[in-house]
Amino acid sequence: MKKVKIVEVAPRDGLQNLQAFVLTDKKIAFIKKLAGAGTQEIQIGSFVSTRAIPQFRDMEAVTQSVRRLRGVELSVLVPNGRGAEKALACGITRLIFFFSVSSKHNYANVKQSPRDSLKELESICRLLPPGLLTSLRVDLGTAFGCPFSGSVTTAAVLRMVEKVAALGAREITLCDTVGFGHPKAVEEKFRECFRLFPEIRFGAHFHNTRGLAPANALRAYDVGVRSFDSSTGGLGGCPYAPGSSGNIATEDLVYLFESMGIKTGINLKKLLKICAWLQQILPQAKLSGSLFPAGLPRKHKLFC
Repeated sequence: MKKVKIVEVAPRDGLQNLQAFVLTDKKIAFIKKLAGAGTQEIQIGSFVSTRAIPQFRDMEAVTQSVRRLRGVELSVLVPNGRGAEKALACGITRLIFFFSVSSKHNYANVKQSPRDSLKELESICRLLPPGLLTSLRVDLGTAFGCPFSGSVTTAAVLRMVEKVAALGAREITLCDTVGFGHPKAVEEKFRECFRLFPEIRFGAHFHNTRGLAPANALRAYDVGVRSFDSSTGGLGGCPYAPGSSGNIATEDLVYLFESMGIKTGINLKKLLKICAWLQQILPQAKLSGSLFPAGLPRKHKLFC
């Protein structure tokens, strides 16, 4: 049976850009609803400096309320060893470490060079017990282009993948942080990654800034990618990437794959109800998924 894993990033990537603080109980309800819709993995937030992103000042409370959810894997983004230690102390062992291939974006995002970020990653790899190293995922941002320095070559991505793999990480996601990617670039970068690093599990994280995320996801699937990030309602964007709009909407991605006979395990009807609920609790947020309920007539079969 053909299937893919969809990693829901809205509670992390989707909420980090919002100016208004989302109440803790709403965050917890959001995560539980996503789990109830059949989501396999949910990024529930970030253990980052609350001065940089105050939205996640309640991470400990959120984590304690959802960490015993069954049937779903919970992950968190950590920018450094301190973040990793906090996550582990809260019982979360699925860690996402992010840094950018582009030096300019990495400085804007985490105030250090990619080389320094690799040192942080090395410290996290040493911190993790051997049995947990396989649960570490490394996200390479701006793999398809940078808002400050422009294009990012395949060679530059491969050099960074090589450095990450040398530290023992076995799962790497290529991120189109600002939506510069297109199907040809997606095919070229992933083909080379699979060819040169067959031991690595590669995933994809696409933004839909220019409307190409669904096409990019399909091309990535054709090349061999089986893990995709997405955000319910298309929420999200990078706070340090000017012009970046939201992620590919989970409901659009689920519809794309399921209509092709590729199983996601996610109930689309429940997902669309979550979109409607989000619009009620986040009236200031713009939901951009093309299947968002407000854009469909009530007689549409998705509401049957």
